[in-house]
Amino acid sequence: MQYMENQWSRLQIIKGIKKMIPEITFIKKSENFDCTKGGIWTSGDNAWIYKGLPPFDHSVEFGECIMDGVKVKTMYANGIHKDIYIWLAQRGWYPKWYDPGTLFFWKYNITGFGI
Repeated sequence: MQYMENQWSRLQIIKGIKKMIPEITFIKKSENFDCTKGGIWTSGDNAWIYKGLPPFDHSVEFGECIMDGVKVKTMYANGIHKDIYIWLAQRGWYPKWYDPGTLFFWKYNITGFGI
């Protein structure tokens, strides 16, 4: 898998996430949380569904359950549905949990992780 093929802007990422998760109701600029510029702030504690599973679930990193014969934990990377995690990485962004209910997306910088 190739990462950072074409780094997307914050607005492009927000639009893309809204397209993947049409029912998403909370997605804001990081500046609205703590004045840190450049990121995206959303909730990790919601009832949104992506491909039959929550798109973001902090707790899945700490346990496993079986759904339709598949271990749910195998569908996630860092509490993010793997499809979304890969999609973000391919566009030059990464997720970072603030706490179990607060999730941010940040741009990779040239040396790796942003802030």
